[in-house]
Parts: sequence; structure tokens; C-alpha cells
Amino acid sequence: MALEMRPLSPALGIEVRGLDLARALSTDVVAQLREAWADHHLLVLRDQHIDEDRQVAFACLFGPVSHRGAYMKDRMATHVSNVRPDGILGGGVLHFHSDHTFFAKPLKAICLYGIEVPAKGGETLFANAIRAYRNLPDDLKRRIEGLSSVQLFDYTGDYNRRTLLDDAPADAPRCEHPLVKVDEATGERVLFVHEHTTAAIPGLDHGEVDRLMAELMTYLADPAIGYRHSWRAGDVLIWNNITLQHARTDFDPGERRTLRRVPIAVSQAEAWDATATAA
Repeated sequence: MALEMRPLSPALGIEVRGLDLARALSTDVVAQLREAWADHHLLVLRDQHIDEDRQVAFACLFGPVSHRGAYMKDRMATHVSNVRPDGILGGGVLHFHSDHTFFAKPLKAICLYGIEVPAKGGETLFANAIRAYRNLPDDLKRRIEGLSSVQLFDYTGDYNRRTLLDDAPADAPRCEHPLVKVDEATGERVLFVHEHTTAAIPGLDHGEVDRLMAELMTYLADPAIGYRHSWRAGDVLIWNNITLQHARTDFDPGERRTLRRVPIAVSQAEAWDATATAA
């Protein structure tokens, strides 16, 4: 069967219609989903009624579940929630970022399922980091060529602001990555600077880092290369964590918001990196 698909924006994303993830998927359907994901970086399926096992089965079509970190060591999923006792990253604004950039191998993909959503706000914004790089002026491309960044995150700090190298604990996970990363799957050049986790750029002082990041983020946050997702209960999203960055808008903390999250690793070896300290 040929799946019914609708583009979500000119830059990224496909909505897949008429597919019930509570049912087993044929080999042909799986092939179409993987092809659409490779081409458009984000799949959205609405009106799904699935338990954790079915979500995990769907997410694993794109790679193995990552068990990196304390939250995922013995689990197949966790929750982004402001109401669950085990909820993580529950409230406030999240700026553009990719997950686990502070490891040598960031996550390959992220799958979220909407369980409870606020009446307004709490939207997820996506930006195509391949197009962001393409849109940079040639002189800016030359300025960042060969530069790297220290990606770092302090899980004991304020996740609503950028982690800085000077005030993070010594055991906070960190890794150096090039500002222009080549995506292993596509060979495309990706702008790899992140508002939450870019703690330093070797060779630049604090002021230079702030100015360069502000300039780069204007290209990354350009709505012309993005998509804004307004959540409904029953939504399933899965996206490429390298080629896309995501952000969250603010919402009333008095409203309930719970999304079930399945992180996908690049490889089986990375999936079982349970000694890492990040969530």
C-alpha cells in the first residue's frame, strides 16, 4: 500500500495519514516510512492510541533504544513531564538544541508520544540545520570552517539557559565537536551549534563566542527553514536528532504536559552505554 503523506513545511517534515501504529506494519510500509524519514527528517502521525511497547516497536524501526544515562539505564522510555514524579525537563522554554551533543555520538533520533498537552503553548519548534548551514554567507562559512565547540550540559543546573564552561561541575558530561558537522547518513554539512549546550569555542573569548552564536542562531531560528508543531494527545513524532534541532515554547505551568520519550542510538554499542551520567 502507498502511504498517504502531507508535507508539513517546505523545509522539513511529513505527516503520515491513515496508519495505525497499534497494528503490525508490513515490510513495504516500513520501507516507505524509513524513506520518508531519510528525505524529510521528521515524521508526524496523529490520532494514535499506543502503549509504551508499541511506541518502542515503532521507534526501533529507526535504530536501537539508547540506555545511556541514569534515567534510561533500565528502561525503554521515559517521560518529559511537569506532573509525573519521574518526569524530566518538565517546564519552561527550551532553546534550539539536539540531544546528547555532549557525547562523541549524539542520539540518532527521538520519538515522542503525546499523552497530556496544554491548551496552548508547549509547542515544539524544529529547524533544519542542513539548510541553516547552506544559508550562511560565504564569509561566515569561512569564519567557522575548522572551528569546534565544547558541548556541555550541567544536569544539576538550570536547563532553561546555556551551560557555561566556567560554572559547570567538573563531572558534567562534555565533548568537542566541529561547528560544521558532516552527517554520517547523508554526507550533508550541518550547522552544529546549540543554544543550550555550546559552552565554549576554543580560540574565542566569551564575548566573541556570544556574538558568533547570536549571529549563527539567526540562521538556525529562521522560520523559513523550520516547522512549528502544536501538540494534540495521540501525536507521535520521530525526528533526526543530527540534521534537525528542536526547541519548546513556554506554557502555563498549571497545565499538565506529558510526552513519552524513546531515545534512539546510532548503534547497538552506543545504545548500552549505561555508564554515562547524562539522561
